[in-house]
Amino acid sequence: MNQNIKPPGIFTKVMSFTYDAFLVVALWFLMGFIALVIYRFLSSEDDYSNTLLGPIVIILTTTIYYTYFWSYGRKTLAMSTWSHELQSDNNYKITYKTAFQRLVLNIVFNLVGLIWMLFDKDKKTLTDRILGLRTVKRKRSS
Repeated sequence: MNQNIKPPGIFTKVMSFTYDAFLVVALWFLMGFIALVIYRFLSSEDDYSNTLLGPIVIILTTTIYYTYFWSYGRKTLAMSTWSHELQSDNNYKITYKTAFQRLVLNIVFNLVGLIWMLFDKDKKTLTDRILGLRTVKRKRSS
């Protein structure tokens, strides 16, 4: 079976992001519930409004999800569904540090990065252009 590799279009990238967003929000609820149970057990308080527990859970869960799945050749569930794969331009493994940098830059440049993709000759987002990465779409043909 021959595999063709091409850059994904903006539609499939947005759909992949949307799918990942649903998964990350579900993880927020799960980790938030676990954190609140542990907090309640350790502090015996019912008032959670004076804690930074919510923002900490959201930041840690999102960071761990994306850095884990983007590093060392792994891909998120949404990327697997849409046949996307993150690669380095120089064929090195993508480390946790690079994956974390990609997450931070994606947050900073979010919409601008996608618009950049429309005008880029290699169809790379601004973040991928800066970090020397590329997202490819594997298309199977027989």
